Amino acid sequence: MENHYSSILISSKEFTKMKQTVIAFIGIWIIGLLSGPTVLAQGSAELCYQPEEIGKRVVSHIVKQRVKWRYQRVCAYYGACKLSESIDDPGILQQMEALYTPFLEGKKSPHSGHVDYNVFGIWPFEMYRQTGNEQYLKQARELADNEFMNPHEDGLSEYTRFWVDDMYMVGSLQVQAYKSTLNKVYLDRAALTLKVYCDSLQKENGLFYHREDVPFYWGRGNGWAAAALTEVLMVLPEDHENYQSLLDSYKKMMASLKSFQGADGMWHQLLDNPDSFPETSCTGMFLFAMASGMNKDLLPESEYKTTVVNAWNALASFVNNKGQTRNVCIGTNAKNSEWHYLKRLRKTGDFHGQAAVLWASSAMAELIKP
Repeated sequence: MENHYSSILISSKEFTKMKQTVIAFIGIWIIGLLSGPTVLAQGSAELCYQPEEIGKRVVSHIVKQRVKWRYQRVCAYYGACKLSESIDDPGILQQMEALYTPFLEGKKSPHSGHVDYNVFGIWPFEMYRQTGNEQYLKQARELADNEFMNPHEDGLSEYTRFWVDDMYMVGSLQVQAYKSTLNKVYLDRAALTLKVYCDSLQKENGLFYHREDVPFYWGRGNGWAAAALTEVLMVLPEDHENYQSLLDSYKKMMASLKSFQGADGMWHQLLDNPDSFPETSCTGMFLFAMASGMNKDLLPESEYKTTVVNAWNALASFVNNKGQTRNVCIGTNAKNSEWHYLKRLRKTGDFHGQAAVLWASSAMAELIKP
């Protein structure tokens, strides 16, 4: 059966026919406009960029970079693995496996003892899920178990900080452990963590503070929350005790994000401050969350299709020919100062943005599959 979302990606034949019609009725001036980089008007319900092409472009960049082993690098490699599966390109997965070789050979070892360290496990978990290589599973599982070696009385990890970032760092690792082992303990950990964080950090408008004592709706912080809720809801059974609560939090957040999307399709560094700069990492994360939700029928197409298409067209335009994503906020600690967020540097090719674009590319590729 044809996927009804596949119609949002126009074929070159249809586009040629459209240009011919424009020539006949409007004239050469419009043709010049349409031949530029922004092929279609922002309000159009069509994609201007192929998710596969954008994703591959970003992969070509990240495999050549040698940056520190931080969570953003791992999140990008995880995104590349997901893209490999989404577009059925095993060569990308093979590249990610090659990058992991030093860890299999014992030449490198992942750090543990902090949420930003342990999230490393999402990468080998995903490679195990796709290949069945038990070596990946062993190292990844050690990180997932380490996170709950000495849990608090409330069941949360000893590494709990109540920074919104933790929702992804803990939630994604535990849910990947569940997907690889089918051990419900991991899924329960992820769901509980997100439930408690939503109760603590999500506000009436559906958005999240960076930290309870830092009352700002930082874009990427909310992106971590959106991505974590999405990853868990994709596999959480409807009869799970925390399912309805997490679904309500997710839907509330998605509805709020729609209202804060800029006219250009982007979301901003501070979500409720349209004068702050358009930021690509949070836009990619929100796009991943919405496209995945549409694909799983958690979000209605009638309400989110235009939002998703506009976001994709905008985000993809920030990826240059070298596969580098522009306008990426650098790593940001929580601080009770609006200026702290507004003055953050923007980089090109930063792995926070590369990861988010890969997540979004994968979700969009899934969404438009025939």
